[in-house]
Amino acid sequence: MNEKTDAADECVSLARAARILGLCVRTVRREIDRRKLGAFRVGRRSLRIRMSELRRYMEREPVGAQQI
Repeated sequence: MNEKTDAADECVSLARAARILGLCVRTVRREIDRRKLGAFRVGRRSLRIRMSELRRYMEREPVGAQQI
């Protein structure tokens, strides 16, 4: 892998994803539940989102999203 691929595969917490998207954590959870935003579990409780997934989401849902 190269640096660009590694950065795209970086995973962030829901709180960090919410800051990047300009949304609250609760809204990020709703988007995951609606299957508009992909996430995966780490352990039993924690969710993580790939940066590439955030970019894909921002391309489709640009309102409130910051540029990464």
